[in-house]
Amino acid sequence: KMIWVITSMLWYHDVEKPILTDYLVKSFDTKPACLNYVWDNKVDMIDGLLEVHREVDGVKLRTFAFYCENRFVELEEV
Repeated sequence: KMIWVITSMLWYHDVEKPILTDYLVKSFDTKPACLNYVWDNKVDMIDGLLEVHREVDGVKLRTFAFYCENRFVELEEV
């Protein structure tokens, strides 16, 4: 099954490549549902992101972005 998850791309000062982290609070069946969730909850998501990722090993977060990414998951048969 394909699902959609929110991924955060984090750019830190003096780091060449971004760090990707998944926002695993919720998954979605469609991309529009994912995008709507980000739109409706962005302030709370930013607060949580900054609480955890504002600084890593003394390096400060420069910028970030949220985007919706699709994933394939295996469903277990019951």
